[in-house]
Amino acid sequence: MLFTTSWDDGYGLDLTVAALLKKNGLTGTFYVCPTHQHDRTMLTENQIRTLSGDFEIGAHTLTHRKLSTLMAGEAEQEIKGSKAWVEQVTGKPCDMFCYPKGDCGIAAQTFVKQAGYRGARTTEQWRCEFSNPFAMPVSLQIMPFPLRRSFRPIWKILDPLGPLRANWRGLGKNNIPLSARTSWLAMARAFFRNALKRNAPFFHLYGHSHEIERYGLWHDLAEFLEEAGHSGVTPVTNGSLASKHA
Repeated sequence: MLFTTSWDDGYGLDLTVAALLKKNGLTGTFYVCPTHQHDRTMLTENQIRTLSGDFEIGAHTLTHRKLSTLMAGEAEQEIKGSKAWVEQVTGKPCDMFCYPKGDCGIAAQTFVKQAGYRGARTTEQWRCEFSNPFAMPVSLQIMPFPLRRSFRPIWKILDPLGPLRANWRGLGKNNIPLSARTSWLAMARAFFRNALKRNAPFFHLYGHSHEIERYGLWHDLAEFLEEAGHSGVTPVTNGSLASKHA
């Protein structure tokens, strides 16, 4: 089974993720954007360039706006401009694109193809196969589960089990037992082991390093990556995965 990971936005904490991946013989794609996100420390251009020596660097637009909210010319420039920016920073071709907030309409996919990317990633979860490399899904996001750990906006107080509720259908379709729905790590391990057992085409973990820090998920990530790294999977970047499934 192929195994890939991807990390969005370009936070400085991505360097910690990269170290965990290297420690376990794994790889993936870091989707970077020149616009600061959530008042967090972002990767510098020198850090992105260094990171590109071991990992794939993908584009994530210039300003991280939802593409469907933009005029066609603006969306096209966000897509083309971010590819040019990544290539200028890394000195390497930029083959992969990630849609901000998973907003991957037909128009956006067309612009991505025209810009010369090999593929593009969405945020659709619970998938271990796909047919369209310009709407690549993911298997699982690392996030708080089964309980919320943030209650802003205020209405989230009324929905403390939001992560469990939102993923209930995916949990059922992938035969995740009730006993494994008590924590993110237990759920992730069950899903991953099921995928291995049935020889799924791939497993794709994604996340945001600032959320891993905010919600105290570093231990969970380290434990999961250690298991994946010792399971006999074949590590690939998102670009390699897109090429194999084009």
